[in-house]
Amino acid sequence: MKPESFICRFWNHWSHPVVGLHFRLVVGIVFVLAAIPKIVDPSSFAWSIALYQMLHYRHVHLLAVILPWVELVAGVFLILGFRTRGSAVVVCGMLVMFIVAIAFAIINKIEMSGCGCFSQEGAKALEAHRSEMGTSLLFRDLAMLVMTGYVWLFDTGRLGLDGVIKRLRK
Repeated sequence: MKPESFICRFWNHWSHPVVGLHFRLVVGIVFVLAAIPKIVDPSSFAWSIALYQMLHYRHVHLLAVILPWVELVAGVFLILGFRTRGSAVVVCGMLVMFIVAIAFAIINKIEMSGCGCFSQEGAKALEAHRSEMGTSLLFRDLAMLVMTGYVWLFDTGRLGLDGVIKRLRK
């Protein structure tokens, strides 16, 4: 058996769109649900960003206004399967940013009232995560990064709007 044939069969396997659809839905729904409270209350989100102590205060408010809308659009695009790979790249970039920020806060033992991931009421303090669940925030984001990376590599959006648009153009 040729190695090329195995790689080609794996790369073009029929299950990728099905697995990718499930991953797209999970990550997309999480991003949409995380974006809505931030859009509704950008000042609380700005406070959460400031607590990470990674950005100059001039940039905090701009990020607090722009980032939730990017999360919302990218999440909706993933759910719909529209511009699938492009939205997966955007979500991968945001997840890397979140992972770096959470790791920075954990390493530097920054006291925070919440991670800023969802609403302030629903967010647990990083200190509580360290004592109760270890690095669960990091593992959650790493799992979503793996899922989104899979979508980026293997899901062409065939089971979404990308597939519908492609079929209509034929």
